[in-house]
Amino acid sequence: MVEHEEVQNNQRLPFYFYHSDQAIQSEHWHQGIELNYLIKGKDLRFALEGKTYHFNSGDIWLVNRRKIHSSSGKKENWKYEGLIIDNDFLLSQYSASINWNLDLLGKNGTENKTAYKRLEKEVIELGKLCHKPLTDARRFMILSHLMRIIVLLDQNFNKKESVTKGPNLPLGDEIIKYINEHFQEDIQVDDMLHLLCYFLRSTYCSNIDLNKKWTTKKARIHITRILALFIYSTN
Repeated sequence: MVEHEEVQNNQRLPFYFYHSDQAIQSEHWHQGIELNYLIKGKDLRFALEGKTYHFNSGDIWLVNRRKIHSSSGKKENWKYEGLIIDNDFLLSQYSASINWNLDLLGKNGTENKTAYKRLEKEVIELGKLCHKPLTDARRFMILSHLMRIIVLLDQNFNKKESVTKGPNLPLGDEIIKYINEHFQEDIQVDDMLHLLCYFLRSTYCSNIDLNKKWTTKKARIHITRILALFIYSTN
C-alpha cells in the first residue's frame, strides 16, 4: 500500500531535513518538493512513478509534488541526506513554483554541469549547518542557502513548458489537509461530503445547500465516484 507521508518541518525551518544510513524506503508520497543527495554509496535504486533509477555518491535527484517513490539497495555503508520543502512556504515565497516540473536525476542526468556544481555546494553547506544546534544566526544562514537552492532549481532544472494546475488539485489539497488535521478523530462520510460541497460552492456553484444532510445512497455513490476520479487523475 502506498502511504501518504505527513511531513513535519524541522523546528523554525520551512523544510524537513533528514539524513540516513539506510537505503530502503517503502513506497510513499507527499506534497512537498524533495531533494536527495547521496554522499556515500553505490547503486542506490530509486523507484519514481514506476521507473527505477540508479544513483551513486555525488548524485542529487529531485522528486516533484505528489510523486510516488521508494528506494532500495544492497547492504552497504550508505550515507545520504536531503530535504522536503514545505509546499505552503514555497508557494507563498516563490509563486512561480506552482508550475514547477523539475527534472534532475543525478549528475549524469544534466548537461548543465556548472549549475549542478553550484547546487551541490549549496546542498552541502545547508547540510553542514543543519547538523549543528539552531541559533538565530545559523537559521538565517540556512535560509540563505535554501533560497539559493530554490533559485537554482527554478532557473536551471525546471522544464519550461507550462504545467497548468488542474481543477482537481485544490480539492485534493483540501482533502489531504483535512485528513492530516483530523486523522486522530472518527472521520465520517458526512464530513467529507460537507467538505466537497463547501469546495464546489466556493469554487464553482454558489447555490449548493451546505446544511443539507448528504446521507442518501445516491449521494454517497456520487462522492465516491468524484473521489475516485481525483485519485486516478493524479497518481
